[in-house]
Amino acid sequence: MRKGLRARLPADLRGFELMRGHSRLLKLHYGHPELHFEAWHHTGDGRLEVGLHFEGTAQQNERAFDFFREHMVEVKAALRRAALESWDRGWSRLYETLPATVLDERVMTSAVDLMHDYITVLQPLVVRFLDEAA
Repeated sequence: MRKGLRARLPADLRGFELMRGHSRLLKLHYGHPELHFEAWHHTGDGRLEVGLHFEGTAQQNERAFDFFREHMVEVKAALRRAALESWDRGWSRLYETLPATVLDERVMTSAVDLMHDYITVLQPLVVRFLDEAA
């Protein structure tokens, strides 16, 4: 998935950094690992989650949640199935899931396409969020 994604992204978004994860989890970021994009195969549910996760301090996660909530009309215009929610450990995520009982070529192609869309739509907003928080 990493190679396919890098090839599809515009040149200015190809320089992502990878984070460690188990075999069915891909995490990548652009210098702020607490704000990372994630693809996670939930084998028990037969779903593949793709999204942007906010896993920093409670205060930063709350600010990120509020920032993206204010931009949901813009986000939903491009990512119609995107959902913003608080979840585990005070974290938040902006994500959607795809049916994926197995990680076959069709699912992986869909995952690359969806991750591309999430990064190209949301990374500019992440930059704005970080600039406003500075």
